[in-house]
Amino acid sequence: MIRIFGPPGTGKTTTLLNHVEKLLADGVKANEIGYFAFTKKASNEARDRAVARFNLDPEKDFLFFRTLHSMAFQSLGLSSADVLKESHLKEFSEKVGVNLVDGVEISEDEGFVTFRSSHPIMRAIDLARTTLHGPRWAYNNTDLLEPFYHFEHIFNEYESFKQANHLTDFTDMLSKLAASPELVPKLKVVFLDEAQDLTPLQWEIAHILNSKCERMYIAGDDDQGIFGWNGAEIKKFITLEGSSEVLSQSYRVPWKVFELANRIVNRIRTRQKKDWSPRAEKGSVRTVSDHYGIDFSDQWLIMAQANYMLNDIAYFLKSQGYYFERYNSPSLSKKVRSAISTWDYLSKGNNREASLKEVENLYKHISSEDGRLQRGSKNLLKSSNPQDLFTMGLLKEHFGLEAEGGWEQVLDRIKDEDRAYASALLKRGVDLNSKPQIKLSTVHGAKGGEADNVFLILDLTTKALEQMTRNPDDAHRVLYTGITRTKQNLLLKEPQDLMRGWMV
Repeated sequence: MIRIFGPPGTGKTTTLLNHVEKLLADGVKANEIGYFAFTKKASNEARDRAVARFNLDPEKDFLFFRTLHSMAFQSLGLSSADVLKESHLKEFSEKVGVNLVDGVEISEDEGFVTFRSSHPIMRAIDLARTTLHGPRWAYNNTDLLEPFYHFEHIFNEYESFKQANHLTDFTDMLSKLAASPELVPKLKVVFLDEAQDLTPLQWEIAHILNSKCERMYIAGDDDQGIFGWNGAEIKKFITLEGSSEVLSQSYRVPWKVFELANRIVNRIRTRQKKDWSPRAEKGSVRTVSDHYGIDFSDQWLIMAQANYMLNDIAYFLKSQGYYFERYNSPSLSKKVRSAISTWDYLSKGNNREASLKEVENLYKHISSEDGRLQRGSKNLLKSSNPQDLFTMGLLKEHFGLEAEGGWEQVLDRIKDEDRAYASALLKRGVDLNSKPQIKLSTVHGAKGGEADNVFLILDLTTKALEQMTRNPDDAHRVLYTGITRTKQNLLLKEPQDLMRGWMV
């Protein structure tokens, strides 16, 4: 294996994609190359770039540009009917008398949809299998309140339930493939990104791939390995035998931020030493006591160790009329934004058209009172075809619309809070259909992201403080990852209690 260490902003993924393009230019067939990433989006990026340059078929020529789980799904010959779904877990919950459907996480991949529960018991079951350490180790390394015998019983019952119903869950895909190495594809060259986040189970798949190919590039940055709590084994990447390369020039981090990042990263005891350089720009780092008085008009990434720590600043941003994103969704709901945009668009010209879906949503925000909408108007739309288009004149003539004026007067079913917020956004000149420039996220959720300005809240939860005492390396890695999202200016918000936060 050839290791590529990519410090923050040094273009690790771009380097891998350049290697892919060189292989294709040298005559290596696309289906002889494997490019495996953690997300469908990342693997598709590599595929799409190669498709554009070499005029290849994305469906036929890139069978092995995918996630490891997608490769397992394909290699095992599974169908979507074989994959465990939420309904199955609900059935299992009834069987064991514990509601295990909590914090549902759903993601779509090539040919299937994966479902995972965030319930602590289900997370511990996953940890037992991805680390290959079994249920006792997982129990001892999590904060489950149940006695071990209860957890072990559910663990064993879960395995029996899947077997009896011929079901495969997210982790099983890799477990079953690791047990059948003959099914792993034989490729000429393999690329595997974000190696610092690989679990022992994923490392087993990586070693099988390596044994079957001529060359394997494995890329990552151990200093940004922040998923140890989820079973990632960073040390395996650091101690891996073979040649290595360190990408030495960051295209993101300015030198003031770089200086701070270096102080933090040198606190990590177990790491690969890496020499890299920041951008020439100076940038800035300063400490603040709160978020009041800060101009959040530009691009911002606002981070904290835990989601609840973002509640105060989210409330502040909303009260000040800032448009932001949290939980991967804009701060004003899509339905409200669509209703306002549809009304404004139709109002500006008789020949402007809206789709049936847009009009149905518009009508949901208008009441059948005070001459706005005739009773039964919403039922009139039900006879329309999904492909139909509607002008303002058509809606008034045939679909019971009577309202006149601006959206503030017409859309009376928008909640007062949303109405005031939407008005404040529009006064600021915000395009409600645009992507917000401000993003609120945990550090873990922002990994891989970047922004001109970063606001990092330094408070830590009680659990994080306990973990930092046991394993300070992991805490320093999280802080380092948060700091190095910065392209220009870094603001560090002091913890409320200096003894209960990150020390910089």
